[in-house]
Amino acid sequence: MLSSVDINNWIGRHLFDVIPISTAVIDQDFNLVLANKAFEKLFGSWEAKKCYRVYKNRDSMCTFCKGAAAFEDGSPKINDEVGYNKQGKLTRYIKHTIPIKDEDGSIPFLIEMAIDVTETEQLKEEYQLLFEQVPCDILIFDRNYKIVQTNQRAKNRFGPIEGTYCFEILKNRTSRCEDCTAHRTFENGETQTGRSTVVDKEGNKVELLVTTVPFHEEDGKFDFVLEMAVDITRTLELQDELKLANDFMTSMISSSLYGTIAVNELDQITIFNDAAKRIFNVADPQQLSNEDLTEMFPKGFMDTVSVSDGPVYLADTMAKTENGDSFAARITGLNLKSNDRYMGKAFWVRDLRAIKKLESDKLEAERLAAVGQTVAGLAHGIKNVLTGLEGGVYMLNSGLQKGNAERSQKGMEMLNRNTSRVSTFVREFLSFSKGQEIEVSLCDPVEIAKETVDTYAVKAEKLGVELISDLDTQLQPAAMDSEGMLECLSNLVGNAIDACMLSEEPEGSRVTVRVLEENETIIYEVIDNGMGMDYEIKKKVFTTFFTTKGLGGTGLGLLMTKKIIQQHGGKVDFITTPGEGTTFRIVLPRERLPKPAKSVVKTEQPIPQSLS
Repeated sequence: MLSSVDINNWIGRHLFDVIPISTAVIDQDFNLVLANKAFEKLFGSWEAKKCYRVYKNRDSMCTFCKGAAAFEDGSPKINDEVGYNKQGKLTRYIKHTIPIKDEDGSIPFLIEMAIDVTETEQLKEEYQLLFEQVPCDILIFDRNYKIVQTNQRAKNRFGPIEGTYCFEILKNRTSRCEDCTAHRTFENGETQTGRSTVVDKEGNKVELLVTTVPFHEEDGKFDFVLEMAVDITRTLELQDELKLANDFMTSMISSSLYGTIAVNELDQITIFNDAAKRIFNVADPQQLSNEDLTEMFPKGFMDTVSVSDGPVYLADTMAKTENGDSFAARITGLNLKSNDRYMGKAFWVRDLRAIKKLESDKLEAERLAAVGQTVAGLAHGIKNVLTGLEGGVYMLNSGLQKGNAERSQKGMEMLNRNTSRVSTFVREFLSFSKGQEIEVSLCDPVEIAKETVDTYAVKAEKLGVELISDLDTQLQPAAMDSEGMLECLSNLVGNAIDACMLSEEPEGSRVTVRVLEENETIIYEVIDNGMGMDYEIKKKVFTTFFTTKGLGGTGLGLLMTKKIIQQHGGKVDFITTPGEGTTFRIVLPRERLPKPAKSVVKTEQPIPQSLS
């Protein structure tokens, strides 16, 4: 059994090394003269080194050295220090400096004990950082619902509220709320979530999403609750705004005269407004499949929309109702995407049945109006013819009475000429006025122009007029009345040659016949460098029974041209400059060309009362 002397001896020999705290002895020159194993483990080798070299990796004494102060006043010191461990990493430690005094009161040595708190301080800092910087308000309550601690975010919102009751400062109440989440957590020890309306330091109402959890729980017991509150005021406002926008869009789609259809990413129909139901004669859109929709749209349209990056627009096409009846429509389709994510498709449909009917009526009205204008001038034309006939009869009779054969011959020529003019006049007028239907078939627009040029080539050559062809041979066939179009171009080319011959300088006369296509529109141009037309003539070209050819014309050529072009859904106009020439231009949009007889689609669908 060890005696007290043995124990003292063991302590003297071993206690210094077994102390689990870094312990070292320094002399008055700040040399490390002794250190235990815990010190070596934390700071590394120490023999023959200054304390500031080992602790701080410095070459000179610290500016505010606590050891120097202890040597001077002989009192122990406790302070927080930051130095370097043996790996060269920053280390935080609490250092106790204890003076060792001799019998005469001098202090030859100091004992320094360093407790490493690096990890503890780091955890403390991380906790505090998390507590202060977490993006929500944090409040800690005791069981009396008194606020004992808040983070900086809560302080910014509510001010200095620690020490107050939550229901008083946040709700202006005298007792806790009935649906208090903190109360429920105190009761069952479980996490609780709820909504809360509070008042901030500015007096503004704030909507919060609140979560409460037990705080400092030991053995299932706790006296505090931690509350995390997220401001959802703006979220709720956005929710209301989104609902309003959704209601607005729903109302617009529902009341739109355009058929509006949408399918989601699974190709399920999600929108089919009232206009679409009416246009496609659909009673229950929920019964429609994507295949049904594909059948109702033009062939290949859905596939084209699927691979397109932008809108697919069919200005004039044919669609089908649910029961298979065809009708004219204007359709736009669009792939719906968000950040390259496919969301579905949207379609807008306009019913063109009523518009087509109006266009047909308008063309007929324009034709009849032209007839009316012609009839208005008919009296003047007949009067001129009758005057010529009367003159011829007078010349013939007077020649016969006087035995003047030459005078009688001139009278007969006048009669024959005016009789021929009457025949031509009546024939062209009847042809123009009776409104006969054009005979449409697929034909080559370029061949019509070639035939016209060939027809007038000999006449132009004899008159010294250069007849030029400028033809786009890549044009696709189009639905036209080839004879009617040939008559139109013949009228224009014949007029152009005559205009060149009436020019003050007929030498160098030139007529160009051009055919091209722009934006799905076929264009014929007849360009001459002849006499041109002044303002008065321009006003009468299409509107009266008018000719510039004297007795050689009836004034119906351009009116016939206008009628035929209108029957093709196109228009004819011109630009002219007196003395420089005239350009006549026939414009024929392919979408408005009449359908060939074999492909005409008849429909029994009623014409809508409104244009959709």
